[in-house]
Amino acid sequence: MKRSLVILALLSGLLVCEVFGQATLRRTDAIGGGVTSPVVHGNYMYIGTGVTVTVWNMADPTHPALVGRTKRYPERAPIVGLALIGKYLYAGWSGGISIYSLSDPANPVRVSTFNKYVKSSFKQMTGLTSAGSHIYLGDANNGLIVVDASHPLALKTVSVTSGIYEFDTMAAYGTRLLTSGTSFIGDRLVHVIDVSSPAAPVELGYLSLDGSKILRAVLTPDYAIAVGLNLQVYDLRNPAHIVKVFGARISEADHAIRHGNVLYLAGKNGIQVWDFSKPAAAKLLRTVPMNSFAPDVAANTPFGPVFLTHLDRGLVLGIRDPRNPVLAGQFTIPFGVAANAAAFDSEHTYVAEEAYGLAALESKDLSEDGRFNTTLPRDLSQRDMDNVSVDSGRAYLAAWGYGVLIVDLSDPSHPSELGRLPYPFPAAIQARGNLVYVASATNDGVFSVLDVSDPKNASVLGSLATAQILDLTVRGRYAYLAGRSFSVPGGLTIVDVSNPSAPLQAGQNTDCADAYGVDVSPNNKITYIACADGSFDILDTSDKTNPVTLGRLALPGTQAPAVYSVTVAGATAYVGNDYGVDEVDVSDPKNPVQIVRHPTGFPVRRLSKSPDGRIFAFTGLAGAYEYTPVASATSAGSPQQ
Repeated sequence: MKRSLVILALLSGLLVCEVFGQATLRRTDAIGGGVTSPVVHGNYMYIGTGVTVTVWNMADPTHPALVGRTKRYPERAPIVGLALIGKYLYAGWSGGISIYSLSDPANPVRVSTFNKYVKSSFKQMTGLTSAGSHIYLGDANNGLIVVDASHPLALKTVSVTSGIYEFDTMAAYGTRLLTSGTSFIGDRLVHVIDVSSPAAPVELGYLSLDGSKILRAVLTPDYAIAVGLNLQVYDLRNPAHIVKVFGARISEADHAIRHGNVLYLAGKNGIQVWDFSKPAAAKLLRTVPMNSFAPDVAANTPFGPVFLTHLDRGLVLGIRDPRNPVLAGQFTIPFGVAANAAAFDSEHTYVAEEAYGLAALESKDLSEDGRFNTTLPRDLSQRDMDNVSVDSGRAYLAAWGYGVLIVDLSDPSHPSELGRLPYPFPAAIQARGNLVYVASATNDGVFSVLDVSDPKNASVLGSLATAQILDLTVRGRYAYLAGRSFSVPGGLTIVDVSNPSAPLQAGQNTDCADAYGVDVSPNNKITYIACADGSFDILDTSDKTNPVTLGRLALPGTQAPAVYSVTVAGATAYVGNDYGVDEVDVSDPKNPVQIVRHPTGFPVRRLSKSPDGRIFAFTGLAGAYEYTPVASATSAGSPQQ
């Protein structure tokens, strides 16, 4: 096969696909992912969501309506901040700024990009805000960068100030810019910067907060409000001499909003309402019961205080009486803030959601039909739903910090728990009838077979010590495990599971020392391995006792990309890696050939294949990418991505 590099580009000039042959997939959606603080234009609220912007009509704050997503314009990396100047929306991602026209506020259209904000090949934007005609950009490698946006489509950098690198939160008030973020040793830093001359910003003072007690610093014109295990208030009016004026132990809070003389602190126990009329004598008024667990973002908007939580929920507070807030409205982040994996039945896509359980989506349009909310303790490590398998009307969730949850899917609109089983650090899971195969990837690995015939009393039938297992596939009487070396060698391990009470290692191949993903041909004779060293391996496993490497493909890149996941359909393997999803021709197992790379905004940790041939690539902060077979891809999708 002749492999000549062809580069396709959108009108915006962004690289969208590297093509070496005929692609079998096209990107039809980019959805979900980490959220940014919202910005508001008229009745519309814009939220950076993964690599896209979601648009919410807030004309009626009690019923926020999703009216648009920029899925035709996914960024090259997760959006870290949004800014508004006039009728233009600026979306910042690690390497640049994308400029969207809001001529139609419900449908932002990308009209330009600005990726030369600093002369450095090591850009790492982590924050963005605006004031007047200037954009303030925080770069963790290069410092504070001020961009002149007086000509909205012709941005120009006017200053670069090194020495300040913490920009998780940014806010401009008059001639002062406040920034906050985590230092390299884990403390929270607050910087007060004079930007009266944008071409020459001057740091006026800074504050260091104990990162073991403080989770967040909220920035207001005169005060920095630190929350976590404590509430601390610092007077910023004399930046050269910042003074702590209040401190108190509190029920843990992850985020806060100041609305005039009232503070709203959000955490797992609800919304704490504080009287802030005298900052040096702040007073807790009450705690309002509300499901505000794990807020990722908080913002005071014209529609009321808004919290965006890790449970995929947006909460809008009604503050007609500011001291007695109520839940006025709520909305769901499409596909999820932190979706980790998917499994399928004939009509639904079931997504393992990191902080709460399972989302049941209509497969045809990925709209939410129902959701399962776990009752596990409100500890994100216990609730890390790392993987999911669906079989015979049940979903089996691998909750990393707890074990296995069994969910009834007979009514997808109302999934409910059938049972649970504690299991140490599950990462890979597959269900077949009354047996569930599960393996761990933390400390010493363990592979187990579970009996789930009575889900209320699920039990371990048999176990086998292994490498740290990241993925597994069961075919016939064998389980194929992709393992990472720890106390024992990694690679491919084949386990005979014909006796579920006594799984036995049949064979092993350690040519790939750290295997992260595995798939197996329907006839059990060929096994495909995603290898952390940057290679995609194909093994002959017709002899289970002696698996032999047939072919190996080193994936290209400026640095060898780690390879995390693989799923195979016919003669094509889809390989998730640091750069995206590669299509590999495996018709000749001894000579695999890369056909296409579909770039993504973040490493593809897991791939899931639906019954209709769609491929979902899960990237964490960048969200999920949906790819549809070319023959059935609809016009709703963008050109090859």
